[in-house]
This record gives sequence, structure tokens and C-alpha cells, in this order.
Amino acid sequence: MMVSRWTALHTSLLSLSLVTLGCYSGGDEDTDGGTDSAGSDSGDSGTTAGDGDGDGDSDSGDGDGDGDGDAAELPAPSTRFYRLTHAQWENSVRDLFYLADQTGFSEQFRSDPLVSGFLFDNNALALEVDQALWSGYQRAAGDVAALVTEDAGILGGFAPPDQGDPAARAQQFVEDFGLRAFRRPLTAAEVQSYLAMHGSGAALYPGVDPFAAGVRQVVDAMLQSPHFLYRVETSEAVVGQVIPLNSWEVAQRLSYFLWNSTPDDALLSAAAQDQLLDPAEVEAQAARLLADARAEQAIYDFHYQLLDVKKFASIAPSEVFFPDAPAELGAYAQEENERFIRDLIFAQEGTYADLLTASETFVNDELAAIYGVAGDFGPDFEKVALDPEERRGVFTQVGFLASNSTSVNPDPIHRGVFLVKEIVCLTVAAPPDGVPPVPPQADGKTNRQMVEEHTEVPGSVCVGCHGVFINPYGFPFEHYDAMGAYRIEDNGLPVDAATELTLGGGIAVDNALDLVEALAGEQQAHDCYLEHWIEFAHGRPEASEDGPLIERLGAASLDGATVQELIVLLVTSTPFLSRATEEL
Repeated sequence: MMVSRWTALHTSLLSLSLVTLGCYSGGDEDTDGGTDSAGSDSGDSGTTAGDGDGDGDSDSGDGDGDGDGDAAELPAPSTRFYRLTHAQWENSVRDLFYLADQTGFSEQFRSDPLVSGFLFDNNALALEVDQALWSGYQRAAGDVAALVTEDAGILGGFAPPDQGDPAARAQQFVEDFGLRAFRRPLTAAEVQSYLAMHGSGAALYPGVDPFAAGVRQVVDAMLQSPHFLYRVETSEAVVGQVIPLNSWEVAQRLSYFLWNSTPDDALLSAAAQDQLLDPAEVEAQAARLLADARAEQAIYDFHYQLLDVKKFASIAPSEVFFPDAPAELGAYAQEENERFIRDLIFAQEGTYADLLTASETFVNDELAAIYGVAGDFGPDFEKVALDPEERRGVFTQVGFLASNSTSVNPDPIHRGVFLVKEIVCLTVAAPPDGVPPVPPQADGKTNRQMVEEHTEVPGSVCVGCHGVFINPYGFPFEHYDAMGAYRIEDNGLPVDAATELTLGGGIAVDNALDLVEALAGEQQAHDCYLEHWIEFAHGRPEASEDGPLIERLGAASLDGATVQELIVLLVTSTPFLSRATEEL
């Protein structure tokens, strides 16, 4: 009976949370998400970040939220209930019980929908709880409770030892574990409710040690609570133009942003001492969290989604045209990308410009052959220097190039659309209906010529986007074939990769190397990168209020701040440490 009454209570609390979640009033979203038959993604990705003047200057305010003009850095309205993603659920359970690895129980959860126009999986607008997911949460909570209480070693890792006073031991467990599970201290009423629940465990699980039985009952219930399943923010006191978060809420934001998991004991201790109201302490905690392996995974996850690395798995060059293409090329490209990102951001403490222009990467024997790297390689990946006259940065690596190709030819349309939308943050209008695909490559013509003839017909509905935005960002990559190998000829003709970009009032480039160098030197590209970081950190689309912070951090990035330094600047900003007063 206790279990069923508790389930009914949490069902009602979840319903209340979902009603509140519906009050979210973040930025507008793109919802069309179609694809034209010529291969161009439709829809827009929002507006150009920053001031867009390309001068590298920051127009932001001081970020103190004191209302000193339009440039003040202020938080955008957002939900107070951030439901955990499935990955966050897994990581939180692992860390709550000090497990060596994830349980895998989230595999029984129904998949979350992705919102078109938003790159990441943590959009609060999409993270709802329906009956199917609620049933999955119930089953998983029971599975976790059984797992951690039936193994004495696991139980001893998170529960207090027996010191001869069962009542005191139960209360210590409820208070200590409740604080860690809910990421804040329990109220007195909550403590009493969970103590009663602990006492009912022995009757529910006869033959089991009474303390362990009570722990199983409490764990089962707490993992079904909205206070575990959601990051709840309740602060309401207005200071100036913002609602400062309390220390517990700052701890949650930090840990779920930098670790994709629940706060650890050190972060909770800092919150208990109310230290996280001091930006200097937030900075110190962020540096500590960034030094942990969990930060490497979370920050790679950002780039995995930003760069659409999942798409690499679909790489499949034609066996007729590329008989030597590795069968596992997609998997190799994904591993190369992960090793490259982790090494550049953490081992090398690199910048965003480095990500765009670095010539070092990781290869095995199969990738070394595609890149033309001399040496004795085997199945294991090794760090190598690529020819800087052929390769610079992540967009001249196999993953991006081959995943944005047909099985036979490079696909300058998809290559260009990706850079325009996600790397420069320009809007791309949806294509008209009924546009036919690019015809098969004809004798005596290059791939570029075929695309130009199809998309840049004077007076056509296509030329406005393709001629000005899409093609100029795609054609510089014509030196790379559908497998990502470098080439100087296409169909027996010299490759023409020259074009002019709209960046900075117009930049002429001869090839992809010039293109990535241009991106690395332009404020607009850095602003776009930071716009994505802010979206990822807050779990919502970009909003107009983000502009001053985007500009300040984008300017810091252009000036040479490392990716890790940019992250610290973000988490110590007023928007990260506060809420919008509009919600009241």
C-alpha cells in the first residue's frame, strides 16, 4: 500500500511540474525541418549571433545585471523544471551510488523527441513526461533499488555504517541520501515521510535485513520523485534586474552543464556553506570540475551534437567508385573526431580557432591511407600531423567530408548548408516544393559545374540562397572526394574550389584551407560557437537576451581564449547564475 500511495503522490507532483514546464517562454524555434530534393536542409537556425559587423569588437555590457543600458547581460526567461535527459539520469544514478559504470536501465525509457532547429538533446521544451516514460521511470527505480541494496559492497558505499542505533542510522541515511538525490537538504516534513517509508520496508521485503529493506523502499521512491527527475529552481528574491540562484541551484547548473550529472560531495559541501553565491568560488569549482574525466565526456558530447557526428555512421562510399573504402569508415571517422576533440580541448588546451585550423589528428592504418600519411600503422589510433597544405581543422577531416557526400560525389550543398547554419549562424530559407535533385555527373563536367547549373540559374528561386550563401561555403571543399580523400582533378578536369564568402563584407578564398582560416579570424564565427554553448548550457534555443553575453564571449574567443576559459567565463556570468524576473 505504501508504494502505491507514493506512486500516486508523485504522479500528481509530476503533473504539476509539467503544467509549470508549459509556461516556458524562451526563444522562437524552427519547426519545419524538411530537406529539399537537391539535398539542401530546410528551415533556419535562428539569427546571426552578435553584432555581425565582423570587426572583432565586443559590444557587451559589464554583465552585472544592474540595468546600465541595453548591453547588460541578463538571463532569458526559462523553465524552473529541467527534466533530466536519459543520459543525465544514467550518470546521476551512477554517481549517486558511486557505481563504476552506468546501469543501462534507461534503455527501457521511450526515446525523447528532437526539436527541429535545436541541435542538442537537452531542450527543456521537448523533455516531457508521458505515461510511457513515467512507467519506465517506475521500473528503472525499482531495478536500481534492488541492484544497490542486494550488493553489500554497493550498499556500504552510500549508506551509513551500523553503530548500534537503528533509528539514528535510518535518519542519517534519509537526510544524507536525500540531500544528494534531490541536490538540496530535505525539509522536515520530507524527512519524516521518508523515515516512515524506511520503516515500512521490512514488511515489504521479508527475510531481508530491515535497514537494507528500508533503504530499498526509500531509494525506489526518491528516484521516482520530481525532485530527482527534474532540476527544480525555486528562487524568487529579486536583486536588481535578476533573481539570483541560491547555492544549491548553482551547484545543479554547474554539475549538469560540466558533467552531465549530479553534483558531487565537494560541490554539495560548497553549496551547504553557501559559497556558490561568490563568482570566484564558482570559478574555482568550475576549474575543479573541468579537470575531471566527466567534463571531457560532457564537453565532447556538446561537440558530438554540434558537429552532427552521429551522421558519420551513415558514411557509405560506392563500392564501384571506391573499392578500397574501409567497411568501417564511419566508425573510424567517429573515433578520429572524438580523439581529436578531447586532445585539442583538454590535452592541448586549445581554442576554437585551433579546432578550425589544427593539422594534427588521430589515424589508424585505414585512415592514414586516405589521408596519405606515410608510416607504419596498424588498427590502433595514433596522433599524426597531416599535410597543412591539404588539411586544417575538423572540417577537412574525413568525418565531415564523407558524411556530407553522396555515395559517389562530394555534396557541396550539404557541406555549405551546415557551415552557413551551424558555424556562421545565418538563416537559410526553406526551399520551394518540387525541386528536382542534382542530375548525375555528365562527361566533361565537374561536380561543381553540375551543382552550379542546377542551383544558380539566373532568376530562379534557388539562386538567392545557393548563389550567395550555400554554394560559396560548399565549393571550397571540392578538393575532397566522397570518401574524404584529397584530389586535384574531378572527372579529368582541374578542381575549382575558389569562391567569395559573405563574411567580413566579402572574403575571397581559393579553397577549404582559406575558408577555415577566414572562419577562425571572423567575429561572426566565434559568436556563433558561443551562441551554441549558451543554448547547450541553458537547455533552450538562443534568445535575444543572450546577445550581450554572446558578443563578450565571442570577442574573448576571437582574442585567443581557450575553450575551457570560455566555459569558465560562461558559468561565472550573470545569466548563468540567475533567473529572469519576467517569470514573476
